Amino acid sequence: MLPVIEKPVEAPNGTNRLFSARSDYVSGSVRVFLNGVLLRADLRDGWQEDPPRRVRMKEAPRPTDVVQLYYLSIP
Repeated sequence: MLPVIEKPVEAPNGTNRLFSARSDYVSGSVRVFLNGVLLRADLRDGWQEDPPRRVRMKEAPRPTDVVQLYYLSIP
């Protein structure tokens, strides 16, 4: 398993709430950052995992926002 930090495949556009990692992740290892701030892993307050590669955010990030995913990648 390799740690990865990357921007998701999809760019924020103000309406999209689903974002994909470039590879499958170990469930429970994902962390989501919005504009450099770590969000809580709880859909009521931030986001939730949608395995094997996606996360679902509570609110759609604006086009100017920066979303980053940190996770342990499954080789």
